[in-house]
Amino acid sequence: MASNLDQSIDAIHSGQQSRIIRNSTEAYLIDREDAIVQQLVVRYRTNELTDAELRGKIGEIAGLRGFREHLETSIQKGMIEAERAHRDG
Repeated sequence: MASNLDQSIDAIHSGQQSRIIRNSTEAYLIDREDAIVQQLVVRYRTNELTDAELRGKIGEIAGLRGFREHLETSIQKGMIEAERAHRDG
């Protein structure tokens, strides 16, 4: 079983890695989400949008946002642990 120190170090490290990944992918993820929305608008305006396509694209957007939220949560946990470690010495 991992000690509290090991868990803190793991959370801090994971947060740091997540921050690097977020900084490297954030622009791409936002651009991808915007592109999906634009595709939906075009397909809707040309009356070519199907229920299945709409559901699939909504799922894609949800996946992208879920990934970004996971990164943010990991970053926040890492920051909390780093502050705790700094405070506790």
